[in-house]
Amino acid sequence: MIEMCRDINELHPKVKELAEALLELCKREGLNIKIGETYRTVERQDYLYEQGRTRPGNIVTNARGSSMSSYHQWRLAFDIYQNIKGAEYDSNILKRVGKLGQSIGLEWGGSWSSFSDTPHFQYTFGLSIKDLNLGKKPPEYISTVEKIDQEYEKAVNTLIEKQIINIKNAWYPQPTVRYTAQLVEKISLELIKLDYDLQIKILNNKGIVIEVEKWKKQEYKEEDIKALIKKVAVYLTKQ
Repeated sequence: MIEMCRDINELHPKVKELAEALLELCKREGLNIKIGETYRTVERQDYLYEQGRTRPGNIVTNARGSSMSSYHQWRLAFDIYQNIKGAEYDSNILKRVGKLGQSIGLEWGGSWSSFSDTPHFQYTFGLSIKDLNLGKKPPEYISTVEKIDQEYEKAVNTLIEKQIINIKNAWYPQPTVRYTAQLVEKISLELIKLDYDLQIKILNNKGIVIEVEKWKKQEYKEEDIKALIKKVAVYLTKQ
């Protein structure tokens, strides 16, 4: 297959994350940058290698697809372009993007002395093409977004165990906004239950408990308890 792939999801998760970070940086700088190409098949890489050699056009790569010699084939590289017709590969713009990419740890093809490739970025994990062909693999990587999602699911499961949340799919993978008020109420009740001093403070704020230290130290007597029950009854009746 020689068709161009621009799908960022075809990249290694770490490289995808860096590509997204680069696009965000460009956006902040007022640069209209898009992903031009990501993963390449053997056929696609050989097709590009033939350009300027057995096919018309300028040479665009020195990497043969049949020898798996492009980082695109290993999902560790991507190309970009400026989304302005007629100025897609403006050298000044690509230099600016190149510096932005380097600032977040990407290797920029425009910094190469032997074959400058200004639209090209890669993140190789320190692995050479030879390493990759010998079977060495980039480390497994969980993106920041995936980590957040895993942490969120773990938190939801904890609240289910504590019986604060009853139905998981009401809160995961996306929370149901209309149930938030009930959630806050349940969380508050659980926190209060775990904190005796907080319970006393709330009763004091309601005018039910006056001698706070006595109740915190649990130095109350039978008459204090009777007074507490009476005040609570009066307070609840007024509600």
